Amino acid sequence: MRPPMLAVYADGRAIADAAHELRLPPAEVKTLVEALNHDLAGQPATASPRPGSPRIYDVPTTVLGVDSGSGMREVHVPSLEHAAAGYDAALVTARDRLARLADRVTTQGGNYSTDRVRLSSEHVTVPATPAKPLPEGVPLPPETQSGSGNKDYKGNKAHTIARLIPGDGSWHVYRRSTGEHIAFSWRYLLPHE
Repeated sequence: MRPPMLAVYADGRAIADAAHELRLPPAEVKTLVEALNHDLAGQPATASPRPGSPRIYDVPTTVLGVDSGSGMREVHVPSLEHAAAGYDAALVTARDRLARLADRVTTQGGNYSTDRVRLSSEHVTVPATPAKPLPEGVPLPPETQSGSGNKDYKGNKAHTIARLIPGDGSWHVYRRSTGEHIAFSWRYLLPHE
């Protein structure tokens, strides 16, 4: 459900956390792509920490990627946010460069929105907070066997979701007419999704 921390497109559009956007000049995009190409050159598809580095389990993997016109080059770096000292300095440099740009997009950019959203739902057996009645018109994503599901919506359905369910990245619990409880979270989709 979590969007990429930052996505930068060839036209200069930079989007942070699917919530903020800023237009970058072409020269800055070119410099960024060149720097990332340099940082990711020679890196394996999945980076490994240096021998002797502590292993950290159950933490997210950072994905660093760049497309200079010949296809996306991605490097998956497990636990980079918690064990940066164990990885090649070029990977840490790339992560820091992108993090600084994401911060700039968040502080200087405007709000990002589109007419496309991803809605996630999950059955809740015992809600931790009081549940409100499910707003009329909110579509229910098809549910998987585990009791949760995701679905992308566009147009009027997306606008209805954005209007009736808070879009703060948190889960919000609602009571269906059947008495069941369901939690929703949604985010705007990025242009490439």
